[in-house]
Amino acid sequence: MSAELTETASAVARRMRDFRVGCVVVTQGARAIGILTDRDLVLRVMADGRQPDKTLVSEIVTYDPTTLQQTDSIETALRLMRERGVRRLPIVRHDGKVTGIVTADDLTVMLASALADLGAGIHENVDGTESR
Repeated sequence: MSAELTETASAVARRMRDFRVGCVVVTQGARAIGILTDRDLVLRVMADGRQPDKTLVSEIVTYDPTTLQQTDSIETALRLMRERGVRRLPIVRHDGKVTGIVTADDLTVMLASALADLGAGIHENVDGTESR
């Protein structure tokens, strides 16, 4: 999901609610130029006493987001999140156009599922008479 710099905070917040997402990639054309999270809306609009219907995305966006190339690995995503202290990475093509987003929650669910599968495989194949 994306947003434009000229949209209001309230319009973006409603869209985030309707689509049940916690952030939007702010684009100019099809290129990622920033990211806006639900936390940003609370801290930069509500806590500062701004009017959501008058506050533009351009005033509250975090510019220059850390991005992930389409060809990057899960390990790269994990490393970038750890090094940069971010929980969301817009995914971009080689030309900079946004194709999606990966979140720490996405990776946690995926890795937990993989570990559960591994654990089930180990548990189902345990044989006390053989060492593996």
